[in-house]
Amino acid sequence: MIIHRERPIGRKMSRTRWSRFCAVSYRRLVATVVVASLATSQIDLASAVEARAYPVEAGDELQVVIYGDENTSTVLSGRFRVEPDGSIYYPLLGKLTVAGLSPVKIAELLQNSLSTQVRISSPTVSVAEFAPVFLVGDVVRTGPFQFQPDMTVFQLVLQAGGILQTEASESARLSLMQELSSLELNNYSLRVQKARLLAEIEGSDFGAGAPVEASPVDASPVDAASIMSAESAIFAVRQRARESRRRTYDAQREGYDQEISSIEKSIVLHDEEVRLLEEQLSVQEGLAERGLAAHSARRDAQRQLAVTRREALEFRTALFRARQNRIAVDQALAETETRIDEANVEKLRDVELAYYQNEIALASAKAKFAQFDTARNAVQNALGRAPQYRLIRLVNGEYTSRLVDEVTKLERGDIVRVTFAEADMKTPIVDQPQQKQMTQPEG
Repeated sequence: MIIHRERPIGRKMSRTRWSRFCAVSYRRLVATVVVASLATSQIDLASAVEARAYPVEAGDELQVVIYGDENTSTVLSGRFRVEPDGSIYYPLLGKLTVAGLSPVKIAELLQNSLSTQVRISSPTVSVAEFAPVFLVGDVVRTGPFQFQPDMTVFQLVLQAGGILQTEASESARLSLMQELSSLELNNYSLRVQKARLLAEIEGSDFGAGAPVEASPVDASPVDAASIMSAESAIFAVRQRARESRRRTYDAQREGYDQEISSIEKSIVLHDEEVRLLEEQLSVQEGLAERGLAAHSARRDAQRQLAVTRREALEFRTALFRARQNRIAVDQALAETETRIDEANVEKLRDVELAYYQNEIALASAKAKFAQFDTARNAVQNALGRAPQYRLIRLVNGEYTSRLVDEVTKLERGDIVRVTFAEADMKTPIVDQPQQKQMTQPEG
């Protein structure tokens, strides 16, 4: 009797189904990842296209890429900060007004301006960094934030982690103390940098005895000392470079002075030689007229006199060139010193602008910290209070303040202050001009 054993068909089928299920799931996962990647790429591409069409304003930093030979690309490519007057200083072209133009238009401007001077392909211009916007008040994180085209108040608050709707906690208090210390330290750093730039411009000393305001109270002494040490090192390096440059020019000037002195002495000797040859020629002519000397001797004397006069003329030409070179050395030194001073003045202007912006944020943070532990602050931050947004904007040289909502679009350099009001309050939105040199935005 033959017994046939049944094969475990069910187990084999379950493995097959599982393999098919895994394969299908893997393909779906890959497809999902690809779709998500394409969607993200499309979003990034749309943002990049929007940024390239967004007008440039003061405070933005442009990234310029020039394609050509290596030397041209190195010199003409780089980052350029838009000055408060809306211009940039570009190599070969000098001062260019770019405020109000899109990166695409700026690229066309560079292409048209450079095409007559160097051979390049189409330049690429993009905004490497927009001028920041500032957020203060009852939010999780305050300070400067990266501006993006069409940014709204809601997006800015979202970047800051949202608004504070809970009572003050010790962790939030410590975070605010850290923010104050950072702002104080940044203020001190800007003051030290300003003192160093002034010392370079005025040619005065800089170091431990520099006229810098006291270090921040809340900052670490080690941090303040590190800032002073770093700026002192920068000052020392730049001073050594300036002294080395001056020594080089002095050596060139001394060399030309020696050459001028040598040529002047040679001219004196040649003039004396010319005088002697003229006397000798006069004697030869007298002897030739009386028949006591051959005419060939007179012609030889005339020829030698002509050669000596020509050499004297060449010496005077060399003296003129040496004096011109001496003047060129002085002019080159003056132009170099002027360029360095102009660069320092531009940096000083940027430092002062950053200092005043930091002062605004610091004053607001100090006011918030002073009210942080009070009962009134705890009540304002309690649940059930509606956030109130005050927009502070520089318009025609004056700061204006008005209440706005979450969908209000921001501009570069705007300051948004977040406070809390009763949920049923109806506060009209009006413009309020403020002083230009303000220290704290009014809530």
